[in-house]
Amino acid sequence: MKKGIAFFGMSLVLLFGLFQFQNEVRADDNYDINKYLVNVKIQNDGNAEVTQKITYKFDGDFHGVYYNQDLKGIKGAGSPEVSVNDNQGTMDLAKSNSELDNTFNVQKTSDNMRIKVYHDISDQSATFTYRYKLLGVITNYKDTAALNWKIIGTGWDEPLNNVKIKIQLPKKNIKQLQAWSHGPLNGYTDVDKDKGLVTLTINNVKANQFVESHIIFPTSVTESNTNTINKNKKLSILKQEKGLAEEANNRRAVPKKVFYASLIIFSLHSYFSIFIIVS
Repeated sequence: MKKGIAFFGMSLVLLFGLFQFQNEVRADDNYDINKYLVNVKIQNDGNAEVTQKITYKFDGDFHGVYYNQDLKGIKGAGSPEVSVNDNQGTMDLAKSNSELDNTFNVQKTSDNMRIKVYHDISDQSATFTYRYKLLGVITNYKDTAALNWKIIGTGWDEPLNNVKIKIQLPKKNIKQLQAWSHGPLNGYTDVDKDKGLVTLTINNVKANQFVESHIIFPTSVTESNTNTINKNKKLSILKQEKGLAEEANNRRAVPKKVFYASLIIFSLHSYFSIFIIVS
């Protein structure tokens, strides 16, 4: 009987471990990013006006935040504007290398734009807003226009919660609009062809995880775009995305397989444990 009870206990430990395997566990930090909103307005010339609103919950004393914008695959970024909304109201911050309170500075490379914001804040929530232009976001090929860009790069040290990204094209009623998203498997992509709008909704983006959007549509939507490549691209994009979709579906199936396998193991262990106890 003791052996049977021990065997039953081991099955519970195994089941618990399998459940834990599917969940991320992280220690509490001094701040959380509770909301991450992005609005991208594509222009007729293939550039984009971007507004990012990021809401933090601070626990303790802080002197500011960092912001990273991935620039890989596009032509660069214009000068940003930064504001903050907290218990004191809304304030526009000044661009400066002084590192004084309520200022920000910018460092750019070909692959990244890093904004360091100086704003003293303690034990409260605040929303930081960043506005800037991105250059060369759209490429016009012979048979399609395409956006292929990591809207959220891997430069975040903390998880991002309640992420919503809206990408608005400069025209509506785009019947050949198609979109795919890469990154977290818990995201959802909505394509509104009538409005020319693509919306990505993600509950949680892990630290150092990217979110990438790949969108194709007729070249007439960005007819003034000078960022062009004189070759056909649509079929290769569709083939690539089909392969990535199959890979993502296989990855989504793994937790389900682990879950059902754990139930089978638990049921078998419980059955044999009860059989031993009764015997």
